[in-house]
Amino acid sequence: FRRVLFRSSPRAAAEWKASDLASVHASVYRGYRTPSLNELHRGFSVGTTVTNPNPELNPEKLTGFEGGVLLTRGKMSARATAFWNQLNGSVTNVTIATVGTAITRQRQNTDTLRANGIELEADFRPSPRWTVTGLIVGTNSHVQKAPKQPQLVGKRTQQVPAVQVGGSLTYVDPRGFTGALQARVVGAQFDDDLNSPNLKLAPYGVVDLSASQELIRGINVYASIENLFDEDYDTAKTPLRSIGWPRSFRMGVRVFLP
Repeated sequence: FRRVLFRSSPRAAAEWKASDLASVHASVYRGYRTPSLNELHRGFSVGTTVTNPNPELNPEKLTGFEGGVLLTRGKMSARATAFWNQLNGSVTNVTIATVGTAITRQRQNTDTLRANGIELEADFRPSPRWTVTGLIVGTNSHVQKAPKQPQLVGKRTQQVPAVQVGGSLTYVDPRGFTGALQARVVGAQFDDDLNSPNLKLAPYGVVDLSASQELIRGINVYASIENLFDEDYDTAKTPLRSIGWPRSFRMGVRVFLP
């Protein structure tokens, strides 16, 4: 039996309104995550890649800080937030053997991952019915220390893009109709711990469209199209290529209970 650990996840935050136009906010936090049953005891394989469990995994420990400023004026607001996170004992799928196209990995605790970056967000309301938003996130995430896996030091964290961009256009009608057009662009990322060039996931962009209409109080019908332009994009290369959902349609009814 594994020893059960009881941990706290404290967080402290503060905000200061510098003026009618600007406010400043900051927070510090600490968190823990115990390994899942899958990570501890269940392996899996995809194509010629086998990932083994590890019953000796320890909890991950996160320490972080973020701070930023919010500016508002009339119909527009903008927010800039910088963040710094350090994850000790990160559970990572570590490559332990490669023979031809056959890859063997095991879940292991790497020593330290560090991620820092900035998030910029803007919101513009030209009229009460229309809202335009934009978001860009830049993340620098690398392995800082790994005494047991020195080959990982300096490598980018797998499946963490350096840049992500998003935007949306929303229309809200007082008669109960809402329509939204959303777009997101995800930068290049690596699908493995060693940052192998042949396992690099290419950047991509996806557009989604959705609409809903209130029929009577508490009942809405909705429809959406995801991946409107049927973009073919990578989600994994392990080493078999996996792709995201093609153009997809959804329709349904939402019921809101009092």
